[in-house]
Amino acid sequence: MEERGYKSISFLLLFFLALPFTSALLEEAFVSFTPSCGSVPIHGAAIVYDAEDPAAVHIAVTSLVSDLEQITGQRSQNVSWSGEIGSLGNATTENGTAAVVVGTVGSSLIKSLATSGKVNVSDIAGKWETFKTTVVKDPFPGVHKALVIAGSDMRGAAFGVYTLSEQCGQSPFHFWADVPAIKHDEIYALAKTTIHGEPSVKYRGLFINDEAPALTGWWSKYNGKEHQPLDSTFYRHVFDMMVRLKANFIWPGSWKSFIPAPGNVFFTDDPANIALANDYGIVVSTSHHEPMQRATNEWNSTETGSWDWVANRDNVTRFMEEGVRRTAGNDSYYTLGMRSDADGPIKGDDPLGILRDVFKTEREMLARQYGNESAAKQVWTIYKEVMTYYAAGLIPPEDVTLMFTDDNWGNAQRLPLANETARAGGVGLYYHLEYTGGPKAYKWQNTNNLAKVYKELFHALERGATQIWVINVGDIKPLELPYSFVMDIAWNRSVVDFGTIPAYLRAYARREFGAGMPNHVDEIADIWLEQSRLIGRRKYESTQPDTYSVLNFRENERVQAEWRALSGRVAALAPSVPEKHYAAFFHYLEYPIHAGQLYMTIVLGQGLNNQWGRERRNDANALAARVLEEFDEDFNMLIRYNTLLGGKWDGILDQPKHDQYGVPSSVGDEWWEPTTDAIVSLWYVQQRQNATSTFGNLGVFVERSISAQMQGRSLPSAARGAPTTGRENPVVPILTPYNSGPQLIDVYHRGDYRVPIEWEMVPPEPWVRLNRSSGRVSEDTPQQRIELTIDWASVPDGFNKTIDLRINFDTLPHFDLIRLPVLNARAPSDFSGFPADGGLISIEAPHFQRRSEGNISFEHIPYLGTRTTSGSLGLRPYKESRAAVDKARSTWVEYDIYLFGDGGVLNATVYINGALDTDPTLMMEWSLLLDGAAPLNGTNPTAEWSRMLGDPAKAGDTPPGWYDTVADHVWARSASFGRVPGGKHTLRWRTNSPEVYLEKIILGAGVAVPKSYLGMPETRRVNGTSV
Repeated sequence: MEERGYKSISFLLLFFLALPFTSALLEEAFVSFTPSCGSVPIHGAAIVYDAEDPAAVHIAVTSLVSDLEQITGQRSQNVSWSGEIGSLGNATTENGTAAVVVGTVGSSLIKSLATSGKVNVSDIAGKWETFKTTVVKDPFPGVHKALVIAGSDMRGAAFGVYTLSEQCGQSPFHFWADVPAIKHDEIYALAKTTIHGEPSVKYRGLFINDEAPALTGWWSKYNGKEHQPLDSTFYRHVFDMMVRLKANFIWPGSWKSFIPAPGNVFFTDDPANIALANDYGIVVSTSHHEPMQRATNEWNSTETGSWDWVANRDNVTRFMEEGVRRTAGNDSYYTLGMRSDADGPIKGDDPLGILRDVFKTEREMLARQYGNESAAKQVWTIYKEVMTYYAAGLIPPEDVTLMFTDDNWGNAQRLPLANETARAGGVGLYYHLEYTGGPKAYKWQNTNNLAKVYKELFHALERGATQIWVINVGDIKPLELPYSFVMDIAWNRSVVDFGTIPAYLRAYARREFGAGMPNHVDEIADIWLEQSRLIGRRKYESTQPDTYSVLNFRENERVQAEWRALSGRVAALAPSVPEKHYAAFFHYLEYPIHAGQLYMTIVLGQGLNNQWGRERRNDANALAARVLEEFDEDFNMLIRYNTLLGGKWDGILDQPKHDQYGVPSSVGDEWWEPTTDAIVSLWYVQQRQNATSTFGNLGVFVERSISAQMQGRSLPSAARGAPTTGRENPVVPILTPYNSGPQLIDVYHRGDYRVPIEWEMVPPEPWVRLNRSSGRVSEDTPQQRIELTIDWASVPDGFNKTIDLRINFDTLPHFDLIRLPVLNARAPSDFSGFPADGGLISIEAPHFQRRSEGNISFEHIPYLGTRTTSGSLGLRPYKESRAAVDKARSTWVEYDIYLFGDGGVLNATVYINGALDTDPTLMMEWSLLLDGAAPLNGTNPTAEWSRMLGDPAKAGDTPPGWYDTVADHVWARSASFGRVPGGKHTLRWRTNSPEVYLEKIILGAGVAVPKSYLGMPETRRVNGTSV
């Protein structure tokens, strides 16, 4: 079998990880903590800046002074340059007077150094948000040497300062995740020159959204008030975090709310908000439904009538123009367009005509204020139904930025074509890390798989959506890690790819925990990687008790075990956490992972309890009690969060999440958040009551069988007891040499617990092996599990029959027969591939046998997989695959399979990572051939190629089936090949687009594939050797 690893590993990130330890995440290190030849001591050095530089530079310098004091215990002198350097006081070290010099290339400070030949800034002049660091000798009289940070503009200079702070030991999340500054007695700037920038995305930042009840409630409690608006004190914390992550763009919080009404209004809650944004260098815009720098919460329909362009145009126009007037002196990005007052489609019979008039009127407002229509930055966000307007031909002027969006669930809905990236205004992307809306809101915890996020953003970068990225982060917490991940990609796309996500997480762990827990950095990163895998399967809020199968493949139990194992790893780390790092540990690891485990084991415990109740297991009661205990433990975890650090974060996670609405709901409010947590539908059985004599008090459960459940009900005139038959008879799945593990049999008490039951099993053949053949179920041990295996070396060749495993017990009806279908059939010794296991085959996409060669090929995409552990498979290179569609369509991978006996009707299901058609000129297609033949429709061959998605009701809208399946994070597509004979066969997979990522193929030959959320685990793969 041929399987290549992902080739485009980022050398740059691996290089950074090999550098001497600093807390820098991805930037090239220019700081060390030991002296070296030509290095500049930063501890105690004066910080020199130009008094005439913008406020953003001054704020950064002030932050640096504070950061260095926290790190070194020394307060650096802050020196404002106004043409000369005065006394530098305590900036003298053993190596002479040292300084950190900060300025923009246009400042007199940097110009003086450039004129004297001390620095060369020609390589950054005129660039966007770029900075350069270099070490110079004798920059000024009395200064022996200095680290110079020169920015191409104010943000470039500020970002250079914040990067220095980070490399010295201050995390961007020092406030939001309580990461302590790393203590160092000495800090040195290395004798090297570095250049950082330009950013990969020009404007990049966040959208504070859906901020009630958690964020607004927390901020009010933080200030000791019943209600405290999101004021400039709040936004100082936000902006500080943003600029440390090199973000520069915000949609501020302005969610409509009645607690209290009308909700947050950035511009008027605190007039200092907008001025502070300017000072920090943050460009302020407004969300997709809030045009012209006005929050919809400011609209008072009692005073000004309805928010209706057709019926109330003059008042709406005056409202918008006031937004332009009051923000004209600020760095603004004006949102064009209009939606209804409920954040829905605009009112009117001709929405395209209405919006053309809206655009024209809004641009006339800007022309009156700025001198011409294109002088101010403008954006139109193409969100939800607006996408159908764009598809229908509504296109704003060329200087307006087109902001494409995802579908609220992390799937880009549209990305630019070549003619669209040529627009003067460029193209951006609005992307959700949290969401309130249908089919189900997800606001409580981070549920973003990093590889999935990277996939979508990688596509956006490749397609040229690089003007703006605005990320919906809800309450900011607890999305620090995925938001930081996105901002790092937006700043420098070259330092992250699929293959380096583990390295990224190690770098992140080193920054946040490396000083206090240096020996646990790899484990922390690996825990985050596993968390990313588990949460990427499905949002917490969309997980229901029956999401994961309790009957098939032990899926429910496996998922619970995975979460318990992950939580156990966090618990094992806890004793090693220094006290000053504990709050950060709680934010990043203990709460999200333990609370996540509790959520999953509570909800899936309900599912298991429901099944055990149907089976009348006495242990259903203990399981129900455990669910309720964990339900209480979940709230205790919230209490711990709310009392952390003296109550600093009280209320920030007060988002109820246990809510067992089905999806979709006939009530229509399935996405409304619950007002309190609730547990429903727990089963209890009467443990003192004997079961009716038909089946008796001893129950037997075997995998993939409903027999135990069927024995939970009885009709004495129709149901036979010993031995059971039909639906009531336990039949294990077909036993073959290719079984992936032992078959599990549960023996359990389902009657009067006060009367124990002795049982024994009698293997019908010496090669039937049981890890235990007898036992006793009682009050203390209400159920026991038996592992059944086969010694295949002792089974006669070609053996193919069902044998009976007898179970005897000392109560009525005294025995039953467990049916064991045994098939000792083997593939030829030289076969490599996937033999059928009882007619079933499951293949993880990266495990192909061969592939086509050429400049376009299928590549292993690690970590991108909701149904696999090995990742997925996609066409690469991305741009070449899109440019040469015929070559892409002729590229293939092949999987060899082997069917036994007469084979049977072969049905296939392919699992494709969730995605939407982002290019109307290249709709996603797939092809699965068997021995070169296309699937059948009945007895007739179908076309070799199938569309992955159907056409939406309106062009630009989401496709059919989206609402009911988007929470699955995959598209499952089926094909039937009719009756296929036994023997070797070859599947060939193809696709036309690099945006189609195959995760898994599942086949059923003559048998139905048992249903499960994750799909059947991968079956045995052989490599030319006998089993």
